[in-house]
Amino acid sequence: MKIVHISTGITGGGAGIAALRLHQHLMKEPDIQSEFIQRFHVDPEFAAANNIRTVGTGRSLIIRALKKYNLHTEHFHWVKLNKYPKNYEIATFATTSYRLEQLPIIKDADIIHLHWISEFLNYPTFFKNIQQPIVWTLHDINPFMGMFHFESDRIKNIGTYGKMDAKVKRIKTKAINQNDNIHVVCLSEWMKKKSEVSAALGRYPHYLIPNGLDFSNYPVIDKTYAKQEAGVNNGLKTLIIVGAHLNNIQKGFPIFFDTINKIERSDFQVISVGELPENMKIRAGINHIHFDKITDISALNLLYSAADLTVIPSKEDNLPNVMLESFANGTPVMSFSNGGMAEHVKTGENGILLSEIGIEALTIGINDFLNNKYIFERKGIRDYAINTFPDTLQTQKYIQLYKDILNK
Repeated sequence: MKIVHISTGITGGGAGIAALRLHQHLMKEPDIQSEFIQRFHVDPEFAAANNIRTVGTGRSLIIRALKKYNLHTEHFHWVKLNKYPKNYEIATFATTSYRLEQLPIIKDADIIHLHWISEFLNYPTFFKNIQQPIVWTLHDINPFMGMFHFESDRIKNIGTYGKMDAKVKRIKTKAINQNDNIHVVCLSEWMKKKSEVSAALGRYPHYLIPNGLDFSNYPVIDKTYAKQEAGVNNGLKTLIIVGAHLNNIQKGFPIFFDTINKIERSDFQVISVGELPENMKIRAGINHIHFDKITDISALNLLYSAADLTVIPSKEDNLPNVMLESFANGTPVMSFSNGGMAEHVKTGENGILLSEIGIEALTIGINDFLNNKYIFERKGIRDYAINTFPDTLQTQKYIQLYKDILNK
């Protein structure tokens, strides 16, 4: 059975990382040939060892001329988006210069597995020409939306991009529905319910398969040792936030920084991991240790183990890898009650779920934690992760889905 995964990239975001992990697990299966297609440069040796192919738009004379004179699709998108000041996290279109459906590797596949494919897959030509079954794992709501990847971005841009957004949604819906053999996988019930009532994907079968972790990569580390190695062994409780870009509004990081800077106490410390802009600072008096982007799992694992609480302040999220990784280390999670977090964070058991989104609610939650309102048992948190998010279970579910589809 030959499975070809398509994702815009394998680095820089949780969706690409999750897709790569699944692909690597499938590569270990004797009866499956798993291949991966993406668009960004990766280390050639890593790509060769992991069956990863980087795909461009082509080098024909026509394509080169279009790019030279800025007559290609992506440039027109850029022009449209720059008509107004940016007031959104991310906006993408349904059309691209890529023609993935023409690749021999795609034509030879038994199943095409889509992941986060914005700015890579060209909706109008792709779905019309694919003959094999498609499995589509939804990492955000964009596949059944228009330009935007967050509902709040759509709402606040209705006045400027409303017509354009509606047009992109119509293009997507029409293109997708030309294909009758699509199977939608969701990571959370929250996403599943939204997709099942959408015009683009509502008529297709839906399945719930959360992401998984290889827990051998997340060994239990003594907390005292971890705190010493991370430089936070001073007796203060430690909060950690992890993200690609720590100014991401939808991920709620500005809410976190504003809360920390306004909270009327300093008997705690903060570890932050990710790209930290100059204007995102934590006030004097609070010990703040920052690490730039960490790709080494063992290094990140150490920081989760050193922390006493992982804060995920997302306004809207599906099933963040940070939550799974924190649970794997036995570290409780604090989050707002939305998306996949609301389905797994149990107040007093493996974290603290806040009913309201904002500085006030986060302040109350942090104060409750620092005041020892909740006592967490590290082993119980890790056991929940092992029982709920094992990579073996995720892989088995996908293999069974592939087989069921092909046996129809």
